[in-house]
Amino acid sequence: MTERTLIALAVVAGFALAVALGRRWYEWRNARIEARLRAVTSAAPASGQPRVVYFTTKTCVICKVQQEPALTALAERIPDLRIDRHDAVAATDLAKEYGVLSVPTTAVYDRAGALVTINRGFTPAAILLAQIEGRTPDLEGGAEMGSEFVA
Repeated sequence: MTERTLIALAVVAGFALAVALGRRWYEWRNARIEARLRAVTSAAPASGQPRVVYFTTKTCVICKVQQEPALTALAERIPDLRIDRHDAVAATDLAKEYGVLSVPTTAVYDRAGALVTINRGFTPAAILLAQIEGRTPDLEGGAEMGSEFVA
């Protein structure tokens, strides 16, 4: 009985260690990608125009149903917003450069041309707006989690 318990504990500990190491690697990888992109964008001249680099695929349902309406709402709120849409399958080199592992993925640049963050998965319009404006989004009660802005 004790032997089985020790084996079970060893398996659970091994699994927990693997998950922890996987998460650390993922954070390290994302930090490296963002640092490299920040270095590249800091050398480029600023256009004064905020930008979202958006990765999708032809078959991405959440992209069509949630992310694209959020980007449309954001573009209505910021008329000079530049949205660069890319198919992650067709533009594999660019997707690799941005570390795209899933779609939708959005990279947000502020008006100074600096990379603010890379969002992996659906990101609501209000959060994208807060990122562009350099403020922390208010997520009280989930008010800003939809594709549309809350008045």
